[in-house]
Amino acid sequence: MVLIRVLEDRLQELCNTGVLAADLHFCKGQEAIPVGICAALRETDYLVAHHRTIAHAVAKGVPLEPLVAELLGKATGMNGGMAGEMHMSYLPKRFMFSFQLVGTCIPVAAGLAWAVKNYHKTDDIVVVFHGDAATANAQWHEGVNIAAVQQLPLLLVCENNHLAGNVRPEHYLPTKFVSQRAGGYGIESAIVDGNDVEAVLDAAKYAVGYVRQHSVPFMLECDTTRLGKHKQGQGDLRPAEEMTALAKRDPLRNVDRSLYRDAEEQVAQAIETAMRSPDPVLPKP
Repeated sequence: MVLIRVLEDRLQELCNTGVLAADLHFCKGQEAIPVGICAALRETDYLVAHHRTIAHAVAKGVPLEPLVAELLGKATGMNGGMAGEMHMSYLPKRFMFSFQLVGTCIPVAAGLAWAVKNYHKTDDIVVVFHGDAATANAQWHEGVNIAAVQQLPLLLVCENNHLAGNVRPEHYLPTKFVSQRAGGYGIESAIVDGNDVEAVLDAAKYAVGYVRQHSVPFMLECDTTRLGKHKQGQGDLRPAEEMTALAKRDPLRNVDRSLYRDAEEQVAQAIETAMRSPDPVLPKP
């Protein structure tokens, strides 16, 4: 969690100073979810993510230097500097895809889970991360329906930060809990405090075991708080009083500052290496 926080804070500084011109989406305040979930996975399990995906790549074990180089658009990036933040993949760690458009990760993850079950015939599972607002999009429902009907080994992890950019849930969520929507497809679910990494890990162990044992989908709804803006170039409309209250749930609020030193050195080295790397050469038309 510390490494993710340090990396994103440093990337934010690069964006603020104009060194990096990128439409990055950070997960400050939500780090416990990808870390807790990925700690319960096997190396061979697959991960599919949404547009707020830097934390998930780190948590799944993607090496820092090719990840940072990709975010900085360098040829040494894990996708040659051509994918950026929202279209990344790193197959050696089975970090399969990240998606720009909200909800579109779900049907693709369902297709991957179908292949794992019916083509590879292993007991590996696919975990897909999405936000609460994604459940208001048709793609989410299509993918969940496929997963339920085909009985696919898909773990749906909803990072419920109660926001769609700056839009509040009453404008896109007709139910009290996102997991109620999964219930409409006959999918079992659980709700956990997404800012408590130990609670997330415990819930993830159960959810991962359930999906692996029964080869059916499961939803884990993680209640969390986004402590930063939605993305670069878009301001946050929440008042200071609300942000102060939300900061009390920061999963890193009690972490010993001495733990930051190693992470800061790793991030500094990765950024320095990326800065010295060549830009990608675009193919001639």
